[in-house]
Amino acid sequence: MAISYTSPVTMNGPNLVPVIEQLYFDNKTIGKGYVTFNDNIKAGTILTDELVTVTAQLYTGSALSSSGSIALTDRAVTLTKLEYKQTFLDETIRATRFNQDMKKGAWEIESNEFATKVLGKYGPLVSQDAETIFWGGVTAAQKVSVAALIPGAGQGSITAAAQTAFAGLTAGLVDGIFSKAFYDNGAIGGYIKVTGTTVTAANIAAECAKIYAAIPAVALNDDNDPVVIYCPRAWKQLVYNANNAVGAAQQINFLIEGTGADARFYYNNVEMLFVPVPSNLWAYAHQKSKVMWNTDLLDDVNKVEIGKVANDGDLRFIRSIYCIHTHIATATNGVLYGG
Repeated sequence: MAISYTSPVTMNGPNLVPVIEQLYFDNKTIGKGYVTFNDNIKAGTILTDELVTVTAQLYTGSALSSSGSIALTDRAVTLTKLEYKQTFLDETIRATRFNQDMKKGAWEIESNEFATKVLGKYGPLVSQDAETIFWGGVTAAQKVSVAALIPGAGQGSITAAAQTAFAGLTAGLVDGIFSKAFYDNGAIGGYIKVTGTTVTAANIAAECAKIYAAIPAVALNDDNDPVVIYCPRAWKQLVYNANNAVGAAQQINFLIEGTGADARFYYNNVEMLFVPVPSNLWAYAHQKSKVMWNTDLLDDVNKVEIGKVANDGDLRFIRSIYCIHTHIATATNGVLYGG
């Protein structure tokens, strides 16, 4: 892809106006450890879900029959390897503002400012896209499978509204967490369904109460592996507005600790994490240890390579490569709002 440069300005002398940078979100899923990361994953790696139950019996002193159960389910990890790549020619920017720090000479067409202010954003944007794929990715095959489900109101079935919203997603290369929550391993997901609605500042507390009520008590009371609610980013504004409603009936339904980027949000002591959910109609509550980002090397999403396409030319490339696979363990304990 060639560089597209639009400038109505005639360049006369040094131009020190900063480059207007694109807005991008930090990848908080990685940076703040929102989920469990399994790296050094290769083809053929096995993830095992375990479900153990115990049953008390009266002591008799004699041999007892077996009670309780041990269930193990193996899942093979198949990583998807993704690549981002663009080519560009520095000669395109030689007559632009970026020539201010180019060295003298016809051979010298590389700009430190261009490398820092423009190419330097490539890695963070790849990392942002990786986070979007992790949560909201969906493959064409998955869309076909979900479209074939028979919708219903009860547990063990997808709602018609969720099926319609899923059909509206753009097909991509990887099935993300929400896609896996809906449908996985050839069948509808084993999630606990909470029927959703359009969430507003006026009803977000009531809708979070439904999610909270559906969380299994054993998971909710696990202090070593707390449950969190993965919410659409747009819900953060609704939380603030709900807490700041004006009127005699005002109630502080959400606990907000800190300010700015360090603020943390809780509903009934369950942390709310705002991530790129593919639909504002959905949210997912589960323990962090059960929501997994599987990859070969976690730092790959922040690594960018720049080089010449050929030694006898000036055309250069910038690219990034990483592997990704998503997995939900003990999916039967996950609560899918809007499912």
